[in-house]
Amino acid sequence: MIALSFTFGCSIRPAYALTLALCCLNTSLYPANKIVPIDPEVAQSIGEAALSVASERFSKDRADPVGYKLLALSDFLCFKKDNVFYLKGLLNSGSPIRPIKFGPITNEEALATHLTKFANNLKKPSYFQLVLLSSASTLAPQRRDLLIALQRAKRRGLDMDFYRLLRNARNPLPPSGLSPPYPPELEKKQASEMASLATELAASELVQDKDSLEGRRMISLGLLLDPENEHLLYLFALWEIGRIDQIPVSKPRKDILLAKLIATSRQRNNSFSLNLLLHRSILMLRPDRFDSVVFLQKAKELGRQITFESIALEYEQLLKDKRQLPEEPKTQSVPTSNVLDASLCNLLVGKRWNLVSKHSNQTWFFRFWRTTSVFKPSGKCEGARGNKLHTWNSWKIKDGTLLIDGYAKYFYDRESKSWKQADGKKDSVLR
Repeated sequence: MIALSFTFGCSIRPAYALTLALCCLNTSLYPANKIVPIDPEVAQSIGEAALSVASERFSKDRADPVGYKLLALSDFLCFKKDNVFYLKGLLNSGSPIRPIKFGPITNEEALATHLTKFANNLKKPSYFQLVLLSSASTLAPQRRDLLIALQRAKRRGLDMDFYRLLRNARNPLPPSGLSPPYPPELEKKQASEMASLATELAASELVQDKDSLEGRRMISLGLLLDPENEHLLYLFALWEIGRIDQIPVSKPRKDILLAKLIATSRQRNNSFSLNLLLHRSILMLRPDRFDSVVFLQKAKELGRQITFESIALEYEQLLKDKRQLPEEPKTQSVPTSNVLDASLCNLLVGKRWNLVSKHSNQTWFFRFWRTTSVFKPSGKCEGARGNKLHTWNSWKIKDGTLLIDGYAKYFYDRESKSWKQADGKKDSVLR
């Protein structure tokens, strides 16, 4: 059994507890007879700690999204729910909320540390572990270890929406969530060194311009060579949440990266697709290198697409096919529409957008992020206006069209650098 370093008592006014419990019985997202994968008393203590922090947040802003996540976590963990029902009742009734101490005082930093400790002590990777890590990350969004762990899970194809993680908390992870998204082709040390060098160059470029094409391509290169490189996962996570300024930037060693790319491209056991990627990356650093220009031109004569995005997308698919069918990996040409979608996806997640509604004369501030591979054009989104959250939740790009929540369609207008409605209407625009 995992021991707690502190415990939390229950204190609540009985007169309110019964009434509010009866009112809120149907508001719980989870059944009362659930099985939590840790000792129930331990779960109760953690749940009430989360409830204390949630009440502190709601006392300042009753629409606080982190507060609602902590409330849902507490609802999941606590088998004695009176305190959960009490806080829910205050929220539902519109009554004033004051910070409530459900036991000893627990600040956000201490709770984040405690949740991370329990997650790391679990013997096997699980959805429940991801719930704890995601909860900790909402309280400490700048912690490197949490950003890396959650980005790793996202890169493995897991849906990292907090509430979906919570609903899956009792289920085992799928096999795909237990291993890298694809097996790297190069030897580990060699791949890691080039990925780290690519990280340095990407960071230096993205700090100057968060939409830097060279920076984004260096991230893609590194992830294809070493899909679980921690330096890259950290940088990629910061870039996705718009906090690229947090990463330490050192002078990029372009010459060393170029030399390693050239040396690797001369290896005899490389796949043709890997050599395409290497030579295309070399030309980003030295555009006139003879061998690389000739190699790509010969590939073009053979009918291969030679833009970086098409090469990267095709190589990623080859590695994924190798993971599924190790005895006979397939190489397929990537349709032009897929390359366009991947490019638009990079554009969408690379910046914050303003949704301007001409009908209501309101502006919502939106952030989009991926929940799948870097080249997969789908993910989650969140829009806010003051304390209010927009109803849009998910997006995907197909055949050049951005589809939000399955009904709102937009196309990207390069002249105005904005997303306009694809149905011809002019009610709203994403700028």
